[in-house]
Amino acid sequence: MANDYGPLRLSGVNYLGDLPTLVAMKEGLFQAHGLDITVNHSASGKQNLRALRNGETDLALMATTPLVLDLLEAPHTGEATDPLILASLVYSSRLNHVVALADGGIQRPEDLTNRRIGLMAGTNAEFLWWLFTSVHHIDADTVSVVDLPVEALPDALVAGNIDAAVLWEPWTSRLSHRVNGELTLLPGSDIYIENWVLVSTRKLVEQRPDALRRLLSAYKESIALIEASPDRAMATYIDHAGLEAPVTLTGRDLPLFGLSLNWSLLTALMETSQWANETTEVSIDEPPNPLSWIAPGPLHDIMPLAIGIPLPSAIDRPQTP
Repeated sequence: MANDYGPLRLSGVNYLGDLPTLVAMKEGLFQAHGLDITVNHSASGKQNLRALRNGETDLALMATTPLVLDLLEAPHTGEATDPLILASLVYSSRLNHVVALADGGIQRPEDLTNRRIGLMAGTNAEFLWWLFTSVHHIDADTVSVVDLPVEALPDALVAGNIDAAVLWEPWTSRLSHRVNGELTLLPGSDIYIENWVLVSTRKLVEQRPDALRRLLSAYKESIALIEASPDRAMATYIDHAGLEAPVTLTGRDLPLFGLSLNWSLLTALMETSQWANETTEVSIDEPPNPLSWIAPGPLHDIMPLAIGIPLPSAIDRPQTP
């Protein structure tokens, strides 16, 4: 298929939830759909969103937490740089973990009282920690939260500078290998259901809708390959992440992948907005409208049944050429 468009820049994350991007790269699916895409991988969606805002990338993958915090601080004004969600790629509770070293005396959530928890603020880890303390009735004031980049958390835990951490893959597996499997994943970490979203800008949505349809079609094929061969897909991730044997991850550990824009995403956006208003420095003057943060047109054009949210007027949507 000929390349009808100029190059695009996509920022992914070294993260199990971003496996569809890896598979699409390995299988040449972006190119097969006529797209010239340069992909880079960062440590977090928070970094990707910053790159999108700074004009350093055209497309960014992230959890909803950094996006909601950004949008509440800088509400949409109709500008070309407004970030807009194109699709959710993941709906899963398997991706994030509250962990501690097995010999550290922390086996249950209540053991975290008067301890130090490390996490990367402004990411889904911070939202998970809030949910974790709420569900397990932990007095957050009795726990010291240490804000560190995710890549620094394993060193801090091993050095004893923190007592527990909120991690995601591949950092959980890397740490487990480093401590010979002597790592405790605290029960109840699966309370957080994550939506992993693909985000672009209003300018790209308005000016290059067909390119976005081709991009989403490539992701659709990638997810189908993951579903057909989960162990092979996990092997792709293990190789990309540089995980050393023995690795306990198998195809059974994969999250639920699938392109969608539905009520679970809207619920996540509203819950995160409420959390931000109640527990962070963000102040909301008016209730947010998460529908205004979503551009459903490209996904609707290729997978109309994947849309489970109200659609804007056809007059307001970019039209299919």
